[in-house]
Amino acid sequence: MSTTDEPGASHHLTVTLGLAGLAWLAMALQEVLLFLRPTPFGQSYIEDWVPYLVYALVYNLLGVMLVSAPVLLLWLVWHRRRVRAKVAENIHWVHLGLLLLTVMLDHGDNEVLRFMGIHLSYGLVRTYFKVNAWGDDMLQIILTDRGGPGLPFVILVLVPAALWWAGRRVIRSRPLRWSLPWPAALTISLVPLLVPLMIDRYKHPGDSREMRVRPEIITLYYEMGKNLKQGERPPRADLLAKEYQTAWFKQSGDTAWRFPDPERPLLRVPTTPTQPDDKAPWNVIFIQLETFRGWNTGFLRPDIPPSPTPSLDRLARDTASAFWRRHLSFGPPTISGFIAALCSIKPHSRENIMVSYTYTALDCLPTVLRRHGYAAELFTGTDPDWDNQTVWLQQWYDDFHYYDDINGLDRLAFRRAADRIRQLGRGERPFMATIISITNHVPFRARAMTETRFILDANSPPTTAIRNTMRYTDDVVRELIDTLRSEPWFARTLFVITGDHGYDLGEHGTSGQDSGWRESVWVPLVIHGAHPRLPRGGHDQPATLLDIAPTVTDLLGIREQTHWMGSSLARADRSGWPFAATRRTSTFGELGRFSMVMHPRTGKARLYDAIEDPLQRNDVSASHPDVVAALRRQAENERQLTDYLLEANLVWPRPRGL
Repeated sequence: MSTTDEPGASHHLTVTLGLAGLAWLAMALQEVLLFLRPTPFGQSYIEDWVPYLVYALVYNLLGVMLVSAPVLLLWLVWHRRRVRAKVAENIHWVHLGLLLLTVMLDHGDNEVLRFMGIHLSYGLVRTYFKVNAWGDDMLQIILTDRGGPGLPFVILVLVPAALWWAGRRVIRSRPLRWSLPWPAALTISLVPLLVPLMIDRYKHPGDSREMRVRPEIITLYYEMGKNLKQGERPPRADLLAKEYQTAWFKQSGDTAWRFPDPERPLLRVPTTPTQPDDKAPWNVIFIQLETFRGWNTGFLRPDIPPSPTPSLDRLARDTASAFWRRHLSFGPPTISGFIAALCSIKPHSRENIMVSYTYTALDCLPTVLRRHGYAAELFTGTDPDWDNQTVWLQQWYDDFHYYDDINGLDRLAFRRAADRIRQLGRGERPFMATIISITNHVPFRARAMTETRFILDANSPPTTAIRNTMRYTDDVVRELIDTLRSEPWFARTLFVITGDHGYDLGEHGTSGQDSGWRESVWVPLVIHGAHPRLPRGGHDQPATLLDIAPTVTDLLGIREQTHWMGSSLARADRSGWPFAATRRTSTFGELGRFSMVMHPRTGKARLYDAIEDPLQRNDVSASHPDVVAALRRQAENERQLTDYLLEANLVWPRPRGL
């Protein structure tokens, strides 16, 4: 063929688009095989998989077009030029090779997600031997894969082989008899790239869902901006561990423990035995309330009548209840509060533990209780796959119930939960039931306000709208407890009711998720039950979500090896301080009667009298620089220590039992 007979750039542009389309179809097939197969252990990979699959296909298109964009640009620039056949063919083969690599990497990522609930990343591979990410029994798991033993390897070979065969035919296809005009060529090239970007911009699926379904090439791109030194031991690790342990003894008041493992400095073992209860065991109902701010809770804010939480107020003041006026979460997102309460470990300062560290072994409250003969189930109206909770819930609970048809209405979810809890109560085992609310979620548009009696403020701004949705959920909790009062096991049940986090709605001139102000981290905690060791009444000592699991096990008479960072609120000699934490730009702490916050924008530390000034209006940091310095140091040291232990799988020594 002479140079004048060689195909033009228009033909090569259509070949490039054809190869990109084939790669997208190959990835789509892999996605379908991912979503329709169970996990290696027989559970559904995604509970409500349709929206996830749709967005996966959209983001796969974006991934393919990012690989193809340089080649498309080349042909657009050379649109009016003839290109030597050998040069063009080599470009197409390189492009096909890159697409094959993209498809194979994406399949590897899919299978790592299916096995471990975590993306395949450079950081994971780099720390493979260090963290033992896969587990010693991985070969056996592969051989017994409920999604098809060996099928991942078959897909890894067959799909790329099919793509290579089809791509080869496209590359060697005969030139078109007509040439695309440049404007049409530009449009056809841009549409597959712009469509997913427009969907991401105007119909955003949410960061958690996007992160779950994005193709591997985008995961690797995002990882380039991360700290690739994760999992490396801090230079002063021994000192950080010693300081943490000293602080823990001081705030817990419980010296009958020892920290025996220098490699895992959170791990502690009791030096005194368990005190078993010879009576019938206690049940536990743990209720996590979405965005339930202490700022708007009546028994914590008697200055805000009418109270948005009259039912919770009455329960807190009941003679069989205890509550804590200085109880703190770690701020948004929900998942930080969820794992802090159940696993008694601080959130990672930057990453979502449930997404980034699924290889890290944790010993969490439902698992502990199941070891002691309990049944454990969870009830929620919010998608557990959203924050990658499913991978963990399958480990922690006997079963979990996701009500995807309640349309954000807590009452429907709580009523269904109550029906199942009654069945659990008729069983032979004591039980732990976890119920998660959803209605009181930013921007607090009262989806349940067909029940108009709960509209306290008709104004629409979130600062007032939150009162309506809190009032509604407060009544839902009342109804749940009232409907269970007649059950024979009710008198031997502990109700633990708390918020997952607050929310900064501008009370201190800032707003959003990364704030340590009281409006963001202050949440109610009420424990109700006729337990003889429950310290009834209100308490002014600092408390956090970390203390919930240790308190429950203490009241149940369970005292065993643990990694929990909190301590039992049932101890009379507990101080609750010093406590300090950092999450992204949020740093806060408690020492004596003081609360410290670092301004999320300026980084300037502010100090308040937590007893006299719970709303943090009068800064007294200039009078107590030693308190500020001590809390800032503790927050930074424990951030370094906790981040490292989570990254390096050095929290809990026992295998996760994949």
